[in-house]
Amino acid sequence: MSHTAGGRVSTVINGVPYSARGEITLSASNISNESGVNQDGTVYRLVKPKARKAELTFDRFVTIDDRPLIWDERVMNLMNIPVTFVEDDTGLTHVLSGAFFEGEPQGNLATGEVSGLSIAASGYKTLNG
Repeated sequence: MSHTAGGRVSTVINGVPYSARGEITLSASNISNESGVNQDGTVYRLVKPKARKAELTFDRFVTIDDRPLIWDERVMNLMNIPVTFVEDDTGLTHVLSGAFFEGEPQGNLATGEVSGLSIAASGYKTLNG
């Protein structure tokens, strides 16, 4: 059985198209599991809640109403934003809801890349295209 991976990914955040650079790493689960061992050798599982996340870098030349987006506190303070990733080659759509940016945006003036950010979200679903 073969599968398709990679290819183009379209990114829309709060209705604004963004150009992601490099890879997008999606952590869709809202739990993480850890294991431990009791003194008698039996294994237990510890389940911890966590935010759903997407890690990615951006092209800093995003425009809104023909003005360049400034990666400052106004962007970092946005809350409850909808985020959509569409895998053009597979037709899968990933939807994050109740999202916000986390981290510290770092703009590289030589490459035009904004890094140091991830997106945290309370909801996630996948749609088949």
